Amino acid sequence: MVFSQLFEGTITFANSYKSKSPQLKDEQLNSMMGTTQEYYIKGGNYKSVFNGSFVKMQLYRAAENKSYALTAKSDSLYWDDYSKNKDIATKFEIRKNTATIMGLICDEITIYTAGSKATYYYNKKYGVNSELLARHQYGNWYYLLSKTKAIPLKVVYEIDQFIFTSTAIKITPMKLNDNEFIIPDQNKVTPAKW
Repeated sequence: MVFSQLFEGTITFANSYKSKSPQLKDEQLNSMMGTTQEYYIKGGNYKSVFNGSFVKMQLYRAAENKSYALTAKSDSLYWDDYSKNKDIATKFEIRKNTATIMGLICDEITIYTAGSKATYYYNKKYGVNSELLARHQYGNWYYLLSKTKAIPLKVVYEIDQFIFTSTAIKITPMKLNDNEFIIPDQNKVTPAKW
């Protein structure tokens, strides 16, 4: 049995999108949103850096319970209040030992909402203190982490428009500098309108 330990470091994910809309091709989604994601996590803070043509970076700061997004169209950071969640979980199912990711046997949890279905694969080796993210309601993140106590190593997220798959391909445990989670320029922060 592997006991949960708190993970700090970076995880590289390979991302792909499968469109369900005839107006939008897979290649367009992959180009826009990116096919790789560098995920940094320390305590309750995390940051993702994408290679897409639309979203470049997302930074979550637990103390503020806000996420900041950098897009390619502007050098401003757009913030969202993560205490709000429009797609609330209605039920979940956990299945043990259903997948192997990077040599690790993973359990899976599927979370259902009125508008989506998301399946997360996780191993307790990459633990997280879910209580540091207790106010993070957006995307049902706390809902997920309170049940798994671990960072997902694979995600399959399905909505009417597309299926998104993200799979860990490299995991680097390391001490991260707090500077990784600083907002670069406070003068260029504005509320998100999406």
